[in-house]
Amino acid sequence: MRGDPQARTNRLCERRQALRDVQRWAPVFGADVLEDPSGYDLIAIDGLPAAAGDDRAARARLASARAAGALVLSYISVGTVEGWRTYAPEVPRSWTLGRVSGWPKERYVDAREPGWQEIMAREAAALAGTGFDGLYLDNLDVGEEYPKTQPGLVELVDGLRAAAPDLLLVAQNGLAVVDRLAVDAIAHEDTWWRWDDGYRRSPAQETAEILAGLRRQRERGLPVLTLDYTDPGAPAAEETVARSLREGFRPAVSVLNLDRLPHAPARDPGQGGGGRGRSS
Repeated sequence: MRGDPQARTNRLCERRQALRDVQRWAPVFGADVLEDPSGYDLIAIDGLPAAAGDDRAARARLASARAAGALVLSYISVGTVEGWRTYAPEVPRSWTLGRVSGWPKERYVDAREPGWQEIMAREAAALAGTGFDGLYLDNLDVGEEYPKTQPGLVELVDGLRAAAPDLLLVAQNGLAVVDRLAVDAIAHEDTWWRWDDGYRRSPAQETAEILAGLRRQRERGLPVLTLDYTDPGAPAAEETVARSLREGFRPAVSVLNLDRLPHAPARDPGQGGGGRGRSS
């Protein structure tokens, strides 16, 4: 089945339609156990094995999310190398560009490096074989921090599409380059609320710039997901959910560690964003 090109095409078409129908989604990258993930249409988890190569916890997370009947994406950082990953020892310092602020074991990677592109394609193929519906491509904003890497990001994402042709590809951030990426949706952090030594409202100018970019992607026909950060149960969560829904986006609001199910919108988006958010 997986070797049949027509079957892969059909599977991708079905997944794209399901992605367009998503109303509630849950990014839960920091949790080993998903507590009652029912009611979500899309769940994004960390599906990569632990540093020692043990993938039992990742498979358990996948089974839990799959039982909810949702599309399931695996997180993978395409713009940084995380020191705790199994493939980290393969990445020489010469491929990297600088430290990621706040993450001492993580460095930006130059996506133009063929070796990095090969590692990412290999990991994508492995995740496809594990049974994921797609990949959640984090740290594409490396193309904003280091504009010279943008052509490499385009090549890298094309390589993921070739390595796992039936997987959905969802970009995280990366508005500077997303128009050129072969992705099926875009998610963006910090549109309205973020972590900055505490949960704080995003600067108005940054919100305006992000919204302009996301509206452009919405007009292109890409599903748009938003991910903002506040205290659990904070009034800001309901405000953020409502504002995202009014834009025609799919919101999630969670804590910085993403170790629990998020505040989520009411199932009926026709309420114009007035539905109450569900806090974690």
